[in-house]
Amino acid sequence: MNQSASILEQLSVAERLELIELARSGGLKPKDNRSRLPSITPAGHDGARPLSFAQQRLWFLSRFEGASSAYHIAGGLRLIGRLEQEALVRALDRIVARHEALRTVFHPVDDGLPMQQVTAAEAGFALVQHDLRGMADAAGELQRLVAVEATAPFDLERGPLIRGRLVRLDVDEHVLLLTMHHIVSDGWS
Repeated sequence: MNQSASILEQLSVAERLELIELARSGGLKPKDNRSRLPSITPAGHDGARPLSFAQQRLWFLSRFEGASSAYHIAGGLRLIGRLEQEALVRALDRIVARHEALRTVFHPVDDGLPMQQVTAAEAGFALVQHDLRGMADAAGELQRLVAVEATAPFDLERGPLIRGRLVRLDVDEHVLLLTMHHIVSDGWS
């Protein structure tokens, strides 16, 4: 018998009916005698903030090991068809402006412990463009750029901690390479 079945068996018929009604209504409606949890409020945007435990670990490893591509999250997209480069750049800029984590940098403070600071949204996305049209060994150069992009170090104190390269192979064929440092992205979120 699993644990949830055991819990349900301990409930009275009235309590089971209350759970069914709760599930049907789509939300929790606490009774007056039940305590309510305080609402979650966003953190302020001024000043430095402490790091999460996972960020502390990654920051320490970057100090201990130096710049390592082991903590990079890299990927690429092959884009076939007409590409509006200006629209792509605007979209990437808006993503960075919208998500503070992508604009965060990490620096030690007086006691040597790291703190995180969100930079201004105006910085935009760091996109480098390459045009390989007509190049004799475009496939080889693309592979070199993929390796360079995935392994180029990040400066955790200065940022940005997300960047990309747009590689033009032909008029209607591009490759978009994106790399983030794991300290600002977990690959799951």
